[in-house]
Amino acid sequence: MHLRLAHRFIFPVLSLSPIFHSAQTTQISPSQPPGFYTSNISLTLETNSEDTIYYSLDGSVPTKESFLFMPGDSIAFQDKSQEPNYYSEFVTTPDVSVYGYPIWESPEGLLSKGNILRFCSYKNGEISSSIQSGTYFIFSEGPQKYELPVISLIVDEEDFFSQDSGVYIPGLSFDEEIPEATGNYYKRGDAWERNVHIEYYNEAGELGFSQDAGVRIHGGATRTSSQKSLKFYARSNYGDSHFSYKLLPNNENDEYKRFLLQSSMGDWSKTIIKDPLAHEICRSLNFATQDSRPVIVFINGEYWGVQTIRDRIDKYYLEYKEGAAHQDSVTLLHSFNNPEAIEGDAEGFTELLEFIAENDIAFEENYNYLLSQIDMENYIDYNIAEIFLSNYDWPGNNIKYWRESDGSTKWRGIFFDIDGGLYNYRYDMLEHCILNDDEVVWPNSPPSTFIFRNLLRNDRFVSEFISRYADILNSNFSLNTIINKASFFVDLYSSSISEHSDRWNFPENENAWRNDINEHLLEFLEKRHCYAVENLSNFFDLSDFPFDCCSEATFNTLLAYPNPSSGEFSLLNISEESMFGIVTISTTSGSIVYSEESVTIRGGETLELSNLDLPKGIYIVTFQGSLKGQSLKLIVF
Repeated sequence: MHLRLAHRFIFPVLSLSPIFHSAQTTQISPSQPPGFYTSNISLTLETNSEDTIYYSLDGSVPTKESFLFMPGDSIAFQDKSQEPNYYSEFVTTPDVSVYGYPIWESPEGLLSKGNILRFCSYKNGEISSSIQSGTYFIFSEGPQKYELPVISLIVDEEDFFSQDSGVYIPGLSFDEEIPEATGNYYKRGDAWERNVHIEYYNEAGELGFSQDAGVRIHGGATRTSSQKSLKFYARSNYGDSHFSYKLLPNNENDEYKRFLLQSSMGDWSKTIIKDPLAHEICRSLNFATQDSRPVIVFINGEYWGVQTIRDRIDKYYLEYKEGAAHQDSVTLLHSFNNPEAIEGDAEGFTELLEFIAENDIAFEENYNYLLSQIDMENYIDYNIAEIFLSNYDWPGNNIKYWRESDGSTKWRGIFFDIDGGLYNYRYDMLEHCILNDDEVVWPNSPPSTFIFRNLLRNDRFVSEFISRYADILNSNFSLNTIINKASFFVDLYSSSISEHSDRWNFPENENAWRNDINEHLLEFLEKRHCYAVENLSNFFDLSDFPFDCCSEATFNTLLAYPNPSSGEFSLLNISEESMFGIVTISTTSGSIVYSEESVTIRGGETLELSNLDLPKGIYIVTFQGSLKGQSLKLIVF
């Protein structure tokens, strides 16, 4: 990481919050911009007028009752981490777990803290400037304190934590008789959208964007967990009508109307990486996935833990991700149990369901009609992914699908929320998907399995499904591929787990997290193939299936050359997947003579090992990822 210089920042002048309508002529500039500093700072507020400046240090919008800034004054900022915790002491859940999600606990020890500043001017009793907001982090490490990007949220305390209108707590809306459906955090719609100022700092501590926006609580049952998922809205009445930034590393889109900060507490285990990992495993399959980027979050300057930036699946997502003609020309539905429209209407899909109910899909002409309505390549890939990843919380839940409203495109499924998957490697998801018991509501009610059950009546569909399953198992879902991707995510999150667990006690600590990775996630990835093939073979009565389920993740993807050599080597990654981990060179007796951490060797690329000054002899070079490793023998002559 590189030390960020203060003069590289330009403090943005933001538009007024919609509650203010006065003309804005006064300009105010801080003598030092927000961001990361390694020592205490003292700043002044400079203006082009004689209007009176007021400022706040608690996230509230400055009023004439706030701090008055006089000419010659200064505002001192220091590392506040030794001050008592405040915002983290607001209780964000009932005292009993709902749906098994973590309840609020007071953090273990003091949390990292930054300084927040908001200021504006008044003239003749009315506001006369824009409201400006920023966060000043004073850490001895400066921007190197965190390896992940940092998001700072500045909000009025009342908007998040007051009993009557705070969106983050149970509040007055909570009824202990129906805890699974009540609480302020269950409130939805415009009335429960709150003003927020959001700043994004990249891994080097450089400001990516800074603007006012709207924020709401996001999710279903996870609203009852202690750390909430949040969704952000860019609207012109807050200032900027878009978030103009490349939020997600694997997506070229750099203009968002909405995005999510997803909590990890939906994970049915405590790995906290299952859902992002599942999407990465499925990235190149024929359906839309959600990209991800983990970040460190602060609320009003107080450490709030790790959350993950995700796409929000809506009409804007369909335009930039799926190539919809226009965001206002789409039909987006959720649920098979009772199809409901998020955008457009469900009439076209209910007519399709009626056709399936009235016509035997075993007949080719009826199947051909389905091919004209459903993107079958998408449907097959999507179902294989859900089945292989053993997503128990599906298809009775977590279903979204779309098409152009004029019917010019076919129905396509959208992959999301795999928190209930990658856990039970033995589970027979094919049996799960053909259930026809009218008494079952969740997770596989008859309406949710209706289409799949009828498609299985058609021999052509079955043949294509089986063939494609084998293709995916041998490529996208190969053991080496998915272990490498899991290793990447473990490395990506690992530096942040300890502080996050101190904040939320989820997972309990870093050791518990790594144990859960090994005992649940890694076990699933290593053992799922054989059980998936066994389930498939039994279900379709197959005597032969073109996949060796018992192959081990050998990780024999590195070559060293020249070997022997005079002491300089290159390691070539002969696979298509990137490798992430630690490279060590040791003698045959085990003494380490060279070590390099955080090494990335992309598929088809090399890592040069030079200037080693190794005496002649035999050495062992080891590449150790988070989950798997491999060793090579080197000969120096």
